[in-house]
Amino acid sequence: MNRSRIHRLVLAALLIGVAAPSLAAQDAPDRGAQAQPPPPLPQRPLPFPAFIERTLSNGARVIVVEDRRQPVVNLSLRIRAGAAADPAGRAGVAEFTAALLNKGTNTRSARDIAESIDFVGGTLTAGSGADFTSVDAMVLTEFLDTVLVLMSDVVLNPTFPEAELEIERQRTLSALQVELSQPGPLASRRFLREIYGDHPYGASVTAESVRAITRDDLVAFHQQHFRPGNALFVIAGDVRADDVVARLDRHFGGWMGEEVAEARHPSPPERTGREIVFVHKPGLVQATIRIGHLMPPAVDEDWTAIAVANQILGGGTTGWLFRILRGEKGYTYGAYAGVALRPGPGYFQAAADVRNEVVDSALTEFFRLLDALRDRPVPAEDLRTAKDYMIGSFPLSIETPQQIAGQIARNRLLGLPDERLTRYRELIGEVDAADVQRVAREHIRPDRAVVVIVGDATQILDRLEPFGSIRIFDTDGNPLRKEDLEVRGAEVAFNASAIEPRTLAYQLAFQGNVISEIATVITRERDGGREVVRSVSTGTGQIGTEEEIVVDGQTLEPIRSTSRQQMGPQTISAELRLEGGRILGTLSMPGSETKEVDAEAVPGTLLPGMDQLALQLIDFQSQKELRLPVFNAMTGGVLSITYKVVGETRITVPAGEFDVYEIEATGGPVPLTLYLRRDAPHLLVKQVAAGQPISLELKEIR
Repeated sequence: MNRSRIHRLVLAALLIGVAAPSLAAQDAPDRGAQAQPPPPLPQRPLPFPAFIERTLSNGARVIVVEDRRQPVVNLSLRIRAGAAADPAGRAGVAEFTAALLNKGTNTRSARDIAESIDFVGGTLTAGSGADFTSVDAMVLTEFLDTVLVLMSDVVLNPTFPEAELEIERQRTLSALQVELSQPGPLASRRFLREIYGDHPYGASVTAESVRAITRDDLVAFHQQHFRPGNALFVIAGDVRADDVVARLDRHFGGWMGEEVAEARHPSPPERTGREIVFVHKPGLVQATIRIGHLMPPAVDEDWTAIAVANQILGGGTTGWLFRILRGEKGYTYGAYAGVALRPGPGYFQAAADVRNEVVDSALTEFFRLLDALRDRPVPAEDLRTAKDYMIGSFPLSIETPQQIAGQIARNRLLGLPDERLTRYRELIGEVDAADVQRVAREHIRPDRAVVVIVGDATQILDRLEPFGSIRIFDTDGNPLRKEDLEVRGAEVAFNASAIEPRTLAYQLAFQGNVISEIATVITRERDGGREVVRSVSTGTGQIGTEEEIVVDGQTLEPIRSTSRQQMGPQTISAELRLEGGRILGTLSMPGSETKEVDAEAVPGTLLPGMDQLALQLIDFQSQKELRLPVFNAMTGGVLSITYKVVGETRITVPAGEFDVYEIEATGGPVPLTLYLRRDAPHLLVKQVAAGQPISLELKEIR
């Protein structure tokens, strides 16, 4: 088993997800002969449900939605402070504060709190977003006081135990590792950083910020922001307003503190032109695209018309982006647009994942459609479809008392007038084509957009120059130059005569469950008049594997590599050889025709799977870091893989206990952690894919 095979496993979902042209092309923005849905039924009156607003004796505001159809009460406390209030260099404090609220108080442990709420069949949770932190509870009406006792205790008296902080820290670091291995989150994080700059909205949680957070940070955040003057209670369900307000006063009466003054933040950067920000993640067969820019705060009066414009452009399967980029062109499985309303500056974003070979074509369509929204009135049918959807779906958002209360709370916290909610359907209905074009011209600015692309720069960067100036970063946010992308020859020569014949048995596990058993037989033999090392792997189980690797028995020079991997109905196969300084052969992937491979090989290039043989021969005591050029069959190019010794340890696998080098392998589609036997030859003992629940362990050496 080798790192190339586990790369293929991790990437299989991406390969299967590569978009193919739709069978039913559509003429969007003009619908042409596309089948039309039946007309909607006449709109019926829908008066917005009644709600009651009160203020507690300590200044906390209360919204009550009475609905006694079921004996259930939903309670939510919203605090005007979220990630935007995190201290500098400690992104994640708001999130940690919320997560630890119910993990211990002056009189209750985390277990006491959990058992008390479970005993009455209720729930008590907390979370945070960019601008707000919430504590939410649900309980049967007869146990309302019980949940209020618990809720007031976790809000007023949290102790933020150190042990719970460390558990949350490790959980967050693990989740962060998964997040940073995915193109989508990488693109979103970079996008926010680019449009917001040093404004707190542009900050993201990092491993460094998570490790820097202390209990004192949580205590300070709680003391500064958890005040009644900064709070909004939202109560919905089987209650009477006067009664529930009296109960809130009784349980939260000792809570004191004024509203927190609005913080002053750096202004987001002003853009004068379009810019491409490329995040280089080698080995990807698709590019993740995010296009957008800042928008006005939520209180801007144009937001109703902006919402309609966004729905026309990218709101679901009827939006222009979906109809053209997927339906007509077949570039992607989906393309959408969205807007974010915030108390401060919001943003507009259009997004899609497209095949490498059509990135430039997809960008052309994105900007053509953005220009169309600005340059001429939208077709009447598209306007009607968007408005009908928005008007027709609105009742679904206020079906329950909890939904009603949530909508009201959101409106209040964003500082919006009541009519933006109570007259929503009428306001949407009043938007016409002239309104859409006007707000598009004033607020949608493709000429000043930032275009964030996460992909393999060696495959697509040259095609992006017509779209704007380009800056390149690695996945850690470090700037790169074009010359940094060049794949260099091997930094070490190999003596393959040290490779010994043996059989290695491995087990591949997904989420801790063994899904495949792989046997690798390494032999030395004669082939075509010279001595070669042959490695033949066969895998059984949920993943069928057949692989043969042949290298020169003295120099490790590649001769050929053939592989076939079966995952359910999907098959990935490759036949490759090194000939005249070029890599030649064929590649077959799910959903596509067999592809001819003809790529340049830099000196020392290894074919897929051969790096495991090479690593057996490295003197890691003297060489703690090296790069090897490894051909990636998925993209048809050579990647520069960096292997770095980060430690020495002892691990136990089914084959026994081993002293190992812990090695980070980066530069491929998925970062890997390799555990190689410290004694030479350095056999692979264990391998873990970063951010993926996939591991490979040595089962037996024969």
